[in-house]
Amino acid sequence: MTTQYRLEETTPGAQWDAFVEASPNGTIFSLSAYLAAVRQPSRLYWCMNGNERRAAVAVTESADGSCAVQHDFVIHNGILFAPPANKQNRSTVLSERFEIATDVAAALSRRYQRVELALSPQVTDIRPFLWHNYGRDDAPHYAADVRYTAYASLAGFADAAAPEDVPLFPEISYSRRQEVRKALKTGVRTTEDATPEDLSAFYALTMGRQGIEVERERLDELRDLAAAVLAGGFGRLFATRTPEGELAAMALFGMDSKRAYYLFGAGDPHLRNTPCGTAVLWDAFGQLARAGVTEVDLEGVNSPRRGWFKLSFGADILPYYQLVKDGPEPAVPAEQPAQEQ
Repeated sequence: MTTQYRLEETTPGAQWDAFVEASPNGTIFSLSAYLAAVRQPSRLYWCMNGNERRAAVAVTESADGSCAVQHDFVIHNGILFAPPANKQNRSTVLSERFEIATDVAAALSRRYQRVELALSPQVTDIRPFLWHNYGRDDAPHYAADVRYTAYASLAGFADAAAPEDVPLFPEISYSRRQEVRKALKTGVRTTEDATPEDLSAFYALTMGRQGIEVERERLDELRDLAAAVLAGGFGRLFATRTPEGELAAMALFGMDSKRAYYLFGAGDPHLRNTPCGTAVLWDAFGQLARAGVTEVDLEGVNSPRRGWFKLSFGADILPYYQLVKDGPEPAVPAEQPAQEQ
């Protein structure tokens, strides 16, 4: 197959961010300010067809730049397609994206010894990666792992006078509805007066309750990332307190032009039996909706406990793909058999 698209390295900034926001599968995790707040080097590429930018590629790298590796705080990256050009029908769009992904898979394999990507849920066709070096046992291949996230619709939240006025409310679990009502009845309050330091401290407590000790460096990175998204105006940190004023639960959301993302949640383990853990999300949904947000990515339902909690809010499950290629390309590629499409 003839290579039509090539990668050109670029730099973060307004031009890059405008492309990410316009891309149908661009997310907050590829925005310049977000990547700058993550303590891992990143590299950005335009995917060019002649002089036209038809896609972009964002990766995080190992310290020596030899590998494209994942970072826990960068949930989605990889290919960001440009919006369809004028007069492109569905067939043409799908064909172009297939060709782009084919050339990107090959280009990344040549550039990096190891490639790790986590595509957004909107990228549904991964055949170009699965078919890289198709039929060749002497060359590296991409392996795919299916992961899951959940999207919650915020329709009706902005104008609702009571939880029952929200279309999502009948879809959430019985216990979650009870907790929402209990929070209202007992006078639980949700504000935005907590700090990134509070979030980091509560996160350590939450993980500790699960028997996980988080390194100080990772807690500091979480704190700095929270501070960056808040200072940049694309994040909101909600804090819920008991009627007595005790800080019980927090939730950090990031936002782009498409949706909000539930980045981190944490709570005081001693106040787990209060409705605050439910209220911090439910109240945040309402405040985000009044700011114009239409849906929330609950960012992962890939462990039993956290998955159960998030899905109890009536969200829709969406799959996404993590891709891994291990090993360098052969110095002199052999002739490959034609790919079947």
